Amino acid sequence: MPQIDSRYEEGDVVATDRGRGVVAAVLAEDFEFPQGDDDLAEVSASDDQPAYVVGLTSTDSGDAGSAVYRASDLEASSFPDDDGDGEGGGPAETDSDGSITDVVSESVDALDGLPEGWDRQSVLQYWSSIGGSWEECVDDLTDDEEFDEERAREQCSAMKDEVLRTTRWRNRF
Repeated sequence: MPQIDSRYEEGDVVATDRGRGVVAAVLAEDFEFPQGDDDLAEVSASDDQPAYVVGLTSTDSGDAGSAVYRASDLEASSFPDDDGDGEGGGPAETDSDGSITDVVSESVDALDGLPEGWDRQSVLQYWSSIGGSWEECVDDLTDDEEFDEERAREQCSAMKDEVLRTTRWRNRF
């Protein structure tokens, strides 16, 4: 039986070769991931070798975005505490060239509708705290009776847009 790398779940905070991020999707079937303006990259995935879509806090160039990784290119991490001394903060040491795809970082206006003071880091921390799932986000916002279901769906879609820095995830994963 082949050795299986550590498995991660939606919402896990991970370190990558491009910095910290949150697992936004764990996919076990082939899919297409946005690349460039209108292009899509074919990504193979299976139960034995899942693909992890990670929303990154920032990349080497300073852009925030998302990319697809294998488990072997990820390392468990956490966000820094308010005083800046979080656990496992550095990038993962990898033997490969990192992500399966290039980072996608499209212009999205997702932060405009969020509460005052929220930034990308706030969205990623919230996304991690609810388990990295759009469905869990909707449940969380409607459980607090802060939003009706339609407004919660809109808010969660905007947050996932921000996590992935694209709207092209919709109806794909």
